[in-house]
Amino acid sequence: MFSIGQHVIHPGQGVCTVVGFRDDTPQPMLLLETKQGHAQTILMYPVAQADRLHAAISQQDAEHLLSHYDELECDTFTERNSSLEETHFKQQLKLGAPETVRVAKTMMHRIRQAEEADKKPSSYYMRVLKEAKRRSIEEFAVALGVTEEAAEARLAQAALN
Repeated sequence: MFSIGQHVIHPGQGVCTVVGFRDDTPQPMLLLETKQGHAQTILMYPVAQADRLHAAISQQDAEHLLSHYDELECDTFTERNSSLEETHFKQQLKLGAPETVRVAKTMMHRIRQAEEADKKPSSYYMRVLKEAKRRSIEEFAVALGVTEEAAEARLAQAALN
């Protein structure tokens, strides 16, 4: 079970903080605070489904992932139907880092490949890339104890090396 103050990965929201518990409802609930953009929201999440949540990566794992970014392999999943591909990558985002970072790296690679071939990249690449970056940056910020801007800079630097 999770404790108050612990950061967890919510499959639909990304990084959330456990802020409390409610047992005065028909089923016990975790209270999770999520921050997307400028809004903070409290979610009630059934304790019975807590196995779908997992802890955010540790500082050590975040540092290792950033320092070994170049060794992270792109996801090779392909499908003739781009909707099925998009679904695959969105499922990977629910897993948190390192998968969110892998998806972002894969989308950047695919966009670059399309542009180098003078083709227009699939529109889903940008959608998935935006969400993968958001989730990666949020998780790195929490793990490293830095602002999202600092986490984004660290991730960008890792991608350049």
